[in-house]
Amino acid sequence: MGYDIKIDTPLDFMGVTDHSEYVGVTKEANTPGSYVSKLPQAQPMIMKDPNISAEQNQVFSYLLKLASSPPVKAFMDPKVTSTVWKENVKIADENNQPGKFTAFCSYEWTSMPGQRNLHRNVFFRACDKVPDYPFSALDSKRPTDLWEWMDAQRKAGNELLAISHNANVSDGWMYPVDVDNTTGRPIDAAWADARDRNERLVEIKQGKGQSETHPLLSPNDEFASYELYQTILGQAADVGRIDHITGSFARQALKDGIAMQDVRGYNPYKFGMAGGSDSHNTGSPYRQDNFFGLHADADGSVDRRFAGVLIGGTMDVRLENPGGLTGVWAEENTRASIWDAMYRKETFGVSGPAHQSALLRRVGL
Repeated sequence: MGYDIKIDTPLDFMGVTDHSEYVGVTKEANTPGSYVSKLPQAQPMIMKDPNISAEQNQVFSYLLKLASSPPVKAFMDPKVTSTVWKENVKIADENNQPGKFTAFCSYEWTSMPGQRNLHRNVFFRACDKVPDYPFSALDSKRPTDLWEWMDAQRKAGNELLAISHNANVSDGWMYPVDVDNTTGRPIDAAWADARDRNERLVEIKQGKGQSETHPLLSPNDEFASYELYQTILGQAADVGRIDHITGSFARQALKDGIAMQDVRGYNPYKFGMAGGSDSHNTGSPYRQDNFFGLHADADGSVDRRFAGVLIGGTMDVRLENPGGLTGVWAEENTRASIWDAMYRKETFGVSGPAHQSALLRRVGL
């Protein structure tokens, strides 16, 4: 956009959770002479002028198509995936300042079966044992396979956890109670244990609406209609497909989990709460009075947001909102201490206004 972005209150910790599927491929495709730029599959990503909205939307639409298509093996070559991931780890280490600012090694697993959002943000406790490249939805779109990979990482001494992201647009698939729609298998005690072991937190607030509750689920809560984002990502703007409500919100999942415990003897939804920005600018806009958008020039000005720009012909930027923040009760501002608190579920998620930012400061975070 040509202007600097800056939040009012510095964050105490952060994880840049880039989408792991084809991570860095667009940038590499638009870097003349790079390995990726010469691949036939990368040609639709190359822009003559990246400042032209039509070209941006064309690339975005192509990426959405890739996300719902069989994996492109050429983009999964370690010459592509490991290079970008190692650079991310390097940047996190360079910016980590124990006691002052914590930079996590993290990424986003971006599963979208049928355009249903099943994304998880994965945080590693340390950066010295991370794999050469992350497990992505190109490896599997099923959460159970992600958990299995996480269990294997943990056995190898690499501690990690996952946070569900944007459950509000999962079409009811994020918090199932009877059948795991991605596998067709019934929910059982083993499934519940695997989820609880790996997915310790859920995101209740992010840039694409809130994932805590809905007026139809909480009719007596006057705040339940706060920042609703009701659409399916990747669908054409004129389709009008709105996701299922049950199975898409955290408060209902907590209630369902208690009922499952009473009736079946197991509960997969004993999670803690978190908030996230969902910003694609690598900044964290968490206040309306200092909101610089989430997707660069697509929504980086008030004029663009009021104009109702459709990112990729599908995402109406008028429905966006500032992101949330995660508060953590930790002994010190270090990776190990904050991660341990997150794994203990000693967290809270907030919508981000000024008085809540002050609360974070008062509790010493």
